[in-house]
Amino acid sequence: MDGLTIPAAFLLAAGVTSVTNWLALIPWRRNRDKHWSEQARLVHPVVMAARSNLWTIPAVLVLIVLLQWPDSSPLWLFTGIAAVPGAYAGTLPLDRELFPRIALRELLRQVVIGILFRFLIWFVFLGAIVLMPDEFNQLALTIGATVLVLWVVWLRGGVTWLGRMLGLFQPAPERLKKIVADVSARMNVPYREVLLMRFPTAQAFALPNTRQLLFTERILELLTDEEVAAICAHELAHLTESRAARYSRSIQLLAFLPWIFFNPLIYKFGVFAFYGLLLITLGVPRVFRGLSRKLESRADAMAMANEGDAGTYARALARLYEDNLLPAVTAKNRSTHPHLYDRLLAAGVTPDFPRPAASKSMAWHGHVFAGLVGLLFAFFTIRLMHWSI
Repeated sequence: MDGLTIPAAFLLAAGVTSVTNWLALIPWRRNRDKHWSEQARLVHPVVMAARSNLWTIPAVLVLIVLLQWPDSSPLWLFTGIAAVPGAYAGTLPLDRELFPRIALRELLRQVVIGILFRFLIWFVFLGAIVLMPDEFNQLALTIGATVLVLWVVWLRGGVTWLGRMLGLFQPAPERLKKIVADVSARMNVPYREVLLMRFPTAQAFALPNTRQLLFTERILELLTDEEVAAICAHELAHLTESRAARYSRSIQLLAFLPWIFFNPLIYKFGVFAFYGLLLITLGVPRVFRGLSRKLESRADAMAMANEGDAGTYARALARLYEDNLLPAVTAKNRSTHPHLYDRLLAAGVTPDFPRPAASKSMAWHGHVFAGLVGLLFAFFTIRLMHWSI
């Protein structure tokens, strides 16, 4: 059994991921001749479930091993190490079907980078949980402070440093440099650096803590200079947010940071600690999404105020959403951005398609595996409490 753990975990995670994603895409396949907004409405919950399952499916397998073979301590670790790349491999058929323009080699490169990024984060997070003592003492505070310091370092440049090392971030081409410099001068908003992100979907990001701007290769292929400038104005607007607004974005850290104190909390408060942690994890993202939507609406307004020709920003947004198969209307209170349909109307542009129904937040297979994680973790917590008695 031990000798087959790694290949079995990899194949099981890959197979379950691939099959459930394929089944969840059936409604989209039946509507591939519909307008892009309808296709995006059906695809979005499948993609969100697939992202969630990158960690829930490995977590299910790890918890099963912990419950079934509690005395084989390295077994659960090997299972998790094998299941994570298995889940990523099982997601490749979904990506290939949705975005056939992206070469398999590029998808594989993104898988490797994604695993390395997440491995570093989860290595620190899970390592802190494993090393955490069973009571609140000096060691517990030291571990908690160390994780917090590492998170600050990550936000203050660690993410771009790792991205450069992995070849994900590269110097921006002259075309992009000129666009950003012109918009920055027009808005009187300084920035520190603009980078090109080697990523196959059209996206742009602002990193307020380091005053860096990121634009993917695809966004330069898809949009005109005027449209890139409009998106740039939106991202530069995020650099003008107040310090309080920047700190408010860090509230999402609270969704997971308390879990590093799982051991002392469980030993002190029992199963109530588990449900308290779960409540925090589910509640914090709701608060964060509300704050984020306000900041995104503010950035939209500044982008429209600084666009060249009226409607340029709205046109750029619509093209990004269509190319990425993002829904024009998302599930209520489940998105960090306002609905595209409302953003277009706010920009003074009436979309050339009727307002679609809201997309679901996540497809059925995402809920199934998330529920399994919660159920199995509850059993594990109860068993852990019995061991401590």
